[in-house]
Amino acid sequence: MTRNLIIIALLIVSVLSGCKKSEEDRVRPVSLQLTLKAVEGDISFDVSKASIKITNRTTSGSYSAAGTDTGKVSFASVTPGAYDVSATLVVSAQEYTQKTGVFTEEDITFNGAIERLDVSTDTEKQLDLVIGKVGNWVFKQIYYAGSDVTKGATFRDQFLEIYNNSNTVLYADSLYIGQVEGKNNNNSGQYFLPGSNQYDWSQSHDITVGAGMDANKDYVYANTVFMVPSDGTGKKYPVQPGQSIIIAATAVDHTASYTGNGNTSVVITDPSLTVNLSKADFETNLISYLGGTPYKYDIDNPNVTNMDVTYFISGNDMVLKANGRDAFILFKANPNLPAVKSLPTVATPDQREITAATKKMLQIPVSYIDDAVEVMHPTESQRVPKRLPTSLDAVRTFVPAGQYSSQSLVRKTLKTVNGRRILKDTNNSSEDFGYLNKADVSKSASSFID
Repeated sequence: MTRNLIIIALLIVSVLSGCKKSEEDRVRPVSLQLTLKAVEGDISFDVSKASIKITNRTTSGSYSAAGTDTGKVSFASVTPGAYDVSATLVVSAQEYTQKTGVFTEEDITFNGAIERLDVSTDTEKQLDLVIGKVGNWVFKQIYYAGSDVTKGATFRDQFLEIYNNSNTVLYADSLYIGQVEGKNNNNSGQYFLPGSNQYDWSQSHDITVGAGMDANKDYVYANTVFMVPSDGTGKKYPVQPGQSIIIAATAVDHTASYTGNGNTSVVITDPSLTVNLSKADFETNLISYLGGTPYKYDIDNPNVTNMDVTYFISGNDMVLKANGRDAFILFKANPNLPAVKSLPTVATPDQREITAATKKMLQIPVSYIDDAVEVMHPTESQRVPKRLPTSLDAVRTFVPAGQYSSQSLVRKTLKTVNGRRILKDTNNSSEDFGYLNKADVSKSASSFID
């Protein structure tokens, strides 16, 4: 009997040891080696001064490293899992001018990013850093979250603030804003890109792509585009250096109750949660465009200029997605490029039978875009595939309190020159933006962050 008990005990120890070993194997640290390359045309740049960050998508734990002369960066011992990888390289204006022959007064930023990189085993991966386009026009404030659904204005008080980041007067005439289409789930499939699970636009029905261009990297696909109207002179709406314009979804005082279309009563019980947009520079109004019964919340303020509706596929008002599943583009009409209204339209690639009712997106070349910002849900499990190519926005951002929180994204101040704020624009929104606990339409010092 004693001998049997000893045998049983030994078996139990053996099983437990096996379980322990299996558990240890599952959490055994692994390595990640990245090879960085920063190239523009046939010119390579030194990546030794690059900064690299990897973030575990499950634990939010992160690791950072600096570049090397060889371009190889090693993370020798990381927890297995899926990681978001980002890298930034700042090239001085002097170095960039010397190497390329293209004069610039500002430093140039290269970005690289990979989402959902599987690092379950020892992994090697190349990370290409691409130059971001820096424009004179930038998004300064993005108020997509909206305010409380019962005490505030929900989505009705959303707005975009556009800033002149240059040192000269710019004109807002024919300035476009838009929202970019993308997948709202993480399902994999035949018509989606491996890894990211975003649409593979190259498989869209009857898509046309320029010679040497990539359907997924060199274009964005907009579902909504509005334009600041023009009187033909191109100089009706001057914006001074360091000044901005506000484009409201609905330009009314959202801090006060009011009567909407069709005698709809709109009640605000806590004015402190929302903003007064009655003095916005522009508003989006679709009543005339849709040609039907006015949407109850789409109030037309006669004292605020309406944006022209360039492209709009569905809905009855400009609505920024409060849950963070959105991306925004900003660009100015260029007489040397094809007119925006003549750009081709394409259906999402999973639409295989195209009919007159099929919704199509406006295919806009990345070369048109002056600025772009992508937002995401603050909770990892609620995030959907990234929509913008790395050259426009390497890493997405968000307001931490999420939808209907009254928080807004605000671009950080890089430096101040003779009283004019120059805002940070590295094409990496996670670095370029901070947030305000309450959106601010004043355009005063309180609407900036350092």
